[in-house]
Amino acid sequence: MSARRRDNFIEGFNYYVPAMQAGADLGQLLGPYKVNLGAVVLADADGILDGADNATVGDITTLNVLYDSDKMGPFGRNVTVLASGAATSTVIVIGRDYLGQPMRETLTLNGTNSVTGLKAFKYVDKVNIPVGTAATTIDLGWGTRMGLPYKTRAVYREYEDGAIAAAGTLTAPVVTDPATATTGDPRGTYILTGTPNGTKVFEIDVQLDNNVNDDNNGGLHGIRHYAG
Repeated sequence: MSARRRDNFIEGFNYYVPAMQAGADLGQLLGPYKVNLGAVVLADADGILDGADNATVGDITTLNVLYDSDKMGPFGRNVTVLASGAATSTVIVIGRDYLGQPMRETLTLNGTNSVTGLKAFKYVDKVNIPVGTAATTIDLGWGTRMGLPYKTRAVYREYEDGAIAAAGTLTAPVVTDPATATTGDPRGTYILTGTPNGTKVFEIDVQLDNNVNDDNNGGLHGIRHYAG
């Protein structure tokens, strides 16, 4: 059983491997694989954008000063978006996953109801508002769905500072090929059982999936992210 943290990648490079079947850190794929998610911080609804003007059409590259990539965990996490009032326009989040792979996600605002993203962003580089809704603002933050290093078919247990806890909720990898701006994460995402606080270290035992489709796409890194 191995443990994996994202601490040996150089930012600016794309480490995505198409149809990846094995890796030096994986050992026997048949057995459980331990993923170290680190000291995860609590979700924050406006941690990336706080009250951005929804009527300003175009790219927003000035993000919340409180935001940095460490808040997204070692393998990224989902984003959430919330409008201050009635709005059904779209917001496009543009960034990269933990491998440095370009990605983007389109989220449709639902008024003052929080909208949950499905993809695990490690880096948010900019936010685009194609058609804004006047007299409303947007909050963008990070959510509770943690990204995973490899395509995962099952989570067996969770550890909180080494103590065993029940497994949380795995959202299965999305194998739609090609991915789109609204499909889920190609490696899956995981919601912790425990409550993160920025100091408690979380680990999970998982079963990986290195299958490829008929076009030889997929493998351990999943289908290539949609990048627009």
